[in-house]
Amino acid sequence: MTAFSTEERQLLSESAEAWFADRYGPEHSKKLSRDTEDGFGREEWKTYAEMGWLGLALPEAAGGSDGGLTELSILLATAGKHLAMEPLLPTLVLGAGAVAQLGTPAQQEILGKVAEGACLMALLHAEPASGFARDHVEAIAARSGDGFKLDGAKTFAIGAHAADLLVVSARIGDASGPVGLFLVPGKAEGVSLNVSPAMDGRKGAAATFSGVSLGADALLGGEEDRLAAIDALLDRGTLAACAEAVGAMHAAAATTLDYLKQRKQFGRALSEFQVIQHRLVDMNILCEETRAAVHAALTAVDEARPGAALAVARAKVQCARASRFIGGQAVQLHGGMGMTDELSASHFYKRLSVLEAQFGDGEWHLRRLIAAGAQAPASAASTTGMAAG
Repeated sequence: MTAFSTEERQLLSESAEAWFADRYGPEHSKKLSRDTEDGFGREEWKTYAEMGWLGLALPEAAGGSDGGLTELSILLATAGKHLAMEPLLPTLVLGAGAVAQLGTPAQQEILGKVAEGACLMALLHAEPASGFARDHVEAIAARSGDGFKLDGAKTFAIGAHAADLLVVSARIGDASGPVGLFLVPGKAEGVSLNVSPAMDGRKGAAATFSGVSLGADALLGGEEDRLAAIDALLDRGTLAACAEAVGAMHAAAATTLDYLKQRKQFGRALSEFQVIQHRLVDMNILCEETRAAVHAALTAVDEARPGAALAVARAKVQCARASRFIGGQAVQLHGGMGMTDELSASHFYKRLSVLEAQFGDGEWHLRRLIAAGAQAPASAASTTGMAAG
């Protein structure tokens, strides 16, 4: 259970909104993507640490606030609304989350560095042949003396290019061994990173590991199979991405409404035409439905309720449907220039498209629900049709 009160959550939301509204936006995001080596702001990251945001969900012993995923999601929703470029989700939800959940007392000292802004992290789990499957691991950490030799390949992950520490899944011993998580320095010998931008301009990397020497203390926790822990960790990442998308889709709807109020046709603002109003209403209804689904899943996860994983899947199905529709409508309602780099609508569309596919797309999560015999969100199966609307 989180220790944050409703009032404290409101203060967090207001302080994050005030800072991002003053500092961020599409132009700043483009500047960071274009003019910095990392593709994000190191000064911004330092400020996040000073504001206490990097420690929101970390234990008090590590200098954190002992909050939950709900608190992190408040920050991520605001970051999504303003198109922040910093790797908040990879570091705070996945990297630090893995250490907090599985790490030994010595390994958990890393969390203090995360809270201080001195350690960026990323999780590398998906592989070239895995698709969205979470149990497909071919990378091997073979025993070598008192430690391990890591070999394998991992697919693109946002933030991996700048991570001080990579959390890498691999089978322990040989191809039939249990799956463990290993802490690998981003610049260790034998680590090769293929850096590239995602569709929305945020940078990341795919990685190849060739005989990377690791000490025994690189194995996160013990030698138990960690597939269940990885599954739970990826569910948290899924929900965090949904929270970020909620912020982005609300901003996309708002900027579209502003444009339609200013753009005139036949002597009237486009927002006055009934057919346009219907589209705007549909966008806003989907925003609120998605917010409700994500909030329900956050509560289930933070309170460790039975069926929390299915609540996450429902939230992702709903979020994918809404992201595709709202992003598409934002572009269409801006007309032919909706996809130009100059307009914010195109940047929200790209961010929503990336978030829609992260940690499994809507169809993949819908199959999870079907396999479990669970109820999917209404009209979930008609995602494609809505996007064409």
